[in-house]
Amino acid sequence: MSTIDHPVQPDRELFTLKVRSTSRALGSQAKLAAWAGVSRSQTTRWVDGETQPSSDAARAVTDLEFIVSRARMVWDDAVIPDWLSGHNAFLDGATPLEMVRQGRTSEVLDAITGDETGVYA
Repeated sequence: MSTIDHPVQPDRELFTLKVRSTSRALGSQAKLAAWAGVSRSQTTRWVDGETQPSSDAARAVTDLEFIVSRARMVWDDAVIPDWLSGHNAFLDGATPLEMVRQGRTSEVLDAITGDETGVYA
């Protein structure tokens, strides 16, 4: 049986770290909730272990955390919120947050790499 047929819930402790990391990058858990399309209290319930995220929400938060972790290797934490929400030439004017939410994480990773290496879009 594949995980597509039977989604596996994320490790609670690891997911809690991902929620905290992405919330810090976005400025708050409320902003993460708005981005993920869930109620403001939902992220707190995830962190407290009261509920499990849907597979779509878990995937989105995990992808965003990966992008945030990679971005932290290139930029200071103070730069990342603006970069995530800013229109990006590498992404044809889309924001990294929009792209990750659409499941286009690899393109955002390429944008980080392009900026890091000085390749201009």
